[in-house]
Amino acid sequence: MEPHPLSSGDLVAFVAAFEAGTIHGASDALGLTPSAVTKRVQSLERRTGATLFDRGRLGLRPTASAQRLYPPAKEALAALRAAHESLGDGTADGLVLAASHTIGEYLLPAWIAAFRGRDPEVRPRIDVINSPGVLLAVRERRAAIGFVEGRDPLDGLDVLTVQRDEIVAVVAHGHRWESRRSVAARELHDEPWLAREEGSGTRAVAAAALAAAGVTLSPMLEVASTESVKRALRTGGFALLSRLAIAADVRAGTLHALPVRGLDLARELRAVRLRDRHRPRHQTAFWSFLASLEPR
Repeated sequence: MEPHPLSSGDLVAFVAAFEAGTIHGASDALGLTPSAVTKRVQSLERRTGATLFDRGRLGLRPTASAQRLYPPAKEALAALRAAHESLGDGTADGLVLAASHTIGEYLLPAWIAAFRGRDPEVRPRIDVINSPGVLLAVRERRAAIGFVEGRDPLDGLDVLTVQRDEIVAVVAHGHRWESRRSVAARELHDEPWLAREEGSGTRAVAAAALAAAGVTLSPMLEVASTESVKRALRTGGFALLSRLAIAADVRAGTLHALPVRGLDLARELRAVRLRDRHRPRHQTAFWSFLASLEPR
């Protein structure tokens, strides 16, 4: 049995490609050339004996093998970072954050930039994972502060509401619903549903609202990033996504958002931390900064 069956470098490239949906997007995220990312993904495919992506003009479509590999790959990379941090300061002196996808991709970068304007010495590190993973990281002290968007129990944690959001039905430009201002919940049966993966906070809120309204849907496609869902919408169907996450696309005219009549899709985006008495200065200062964002 091989002691190191998979290369961490290959896994990093795979995860970046999975989340970005394109080789160029992954290369931008990692600071590598597209050729280097391609070689790492191909190396992982050779090592596993599995085809991980179908390549097409719209980018990369993860295969069933990729869908199975992505969650443990993310966990493995997080474990490697935790192992490294155990030899250094870790969360004790730094500002290690864990954020769900909507918050980590669309809100947290601007918050960090604003906070660093006040405290330029801070060097935050952010892990973007789904909401259950965020809560686990906080409870296991692998992250000092987490950001969640689902409906998981928050017992034993300090909680701040940092933003309010709404899940909406989303279609691409040219879809037959584009001229409409809303859609009824019962009409969702008429179109293919392109969904986020199980464990996604966005999907959890949507699933709870659908169940409460007696609407049962089965996704035609499940992917692990909002950007991948957006790209998939070009081929048809609808998604249930955060209004915050699609704001720029709606302004650009590439996507159209429709409130869903008959569903309660409002939600709160929250920051969480353990109830410790003593914290490093950066953690205390950032929590105070987040409190200033709390909607009234």
